[in-house]
Amino acid sequence: MSKFEEVCQAYQKSRRRFLDYEDTCRQFARSLVDGIINYFDWPHSQEITYIPLGEKINPNDRFYALAGAMRMDDESFWHFGVELTAEEPGGSNPIPFLMSFFIKKIGPHFIVKLGPKGKEIRIHEAKQGKQDELVPFYDVVFHQIVQFFAKDYQDAVTHQKMEPGFIILTGEIE
Repeated sequence: MSKFEEVCQAYQKSRRRFLDYEDTCRQFARSLVDGIINYFDWPHSQEITYIPLGEKINPNDRFYALAGAMRMDDESFWHFGVELTAEEPGGSNPIPFLMSFFIKKIGPHFIVKLGPKGKEIRIHEAKQGKQDELVPFYDVVFHQIVQFFAKDYQDAVTHQKMEPGFIILTGEIE
């Protein structure tokens, strides 16, 4: 085998490890979002949209699969947005909001941040797909959403909030 072939083989192995890592993080992210949706009893009739963070999105072309929405940042976190819609009872006054998740895997743990400056939450890989064991995490997400609407909604509506956190409004306010 030539030195060139050895370099190409080393590259191939390294690239495969990276793609496997990306797939592992994507599977965890999908499981985490599915768990949140199930835990919240979010209506199946409502669309759940994955959105890449920090990119200008064409409103006519904004439907991404999770794999298409995930990007890696400078700190090696995979990040993506999940857009859901809240509404008043009876379905009136719907408002889409975007939650931003940051995920990476270190050893046997996934590190999750809720928003770019969120506190790092460690989740052991053995809990992946085990929704009952992730209830404390889902509770944190739930409380963040409720807290947003209770305290930050007015700032978000008037666009006074300058830095995006875990949750931002993405639709027009009626």
